[in-house]
Amino acid sequence: MSIVGDEEHGTILAAIEVEVEKGDSVLDLLKRITRGNKIQMEFSGAKGFAYVEGIDNLYEFDRGAESGWMYRVNGEFPSKSAGAYTVAPGDTIEWLYTLDLGKDLGAKAP
Repeated sequence: MSIVGDEEHGTILAAIEVEVEKGDSVLDLLKRITRGNKIQMEFSGAKGFAYVEGIDNLYEFDRGAESGWMYRVNGEFPSKSAGAYTVAPGDTIEWLYTLDLGKDLGAKAP
């Protein structure tokens, strides 16, 4: 798992290996890793309605109307909430801050 913010924040958490427990969601891992590394993280909702609002005091809309946090698993942007995406051992998870609804990260429009 890794966390990369905007130009100003840069890499918030360089890629690390995380132990995956049965049934862990992407959000479960993010909560565990940010807590363990004392990185500020705020989210709302749960399961399929979970939404990450801010990491390391970098929030949605801080860099414009189309900015916010997205996650990528094994190079793909899933179409479900981080709280609903179940992780498998060996998955590569990246949290990335977008300035352009993901277009700047290579995500396709829904």
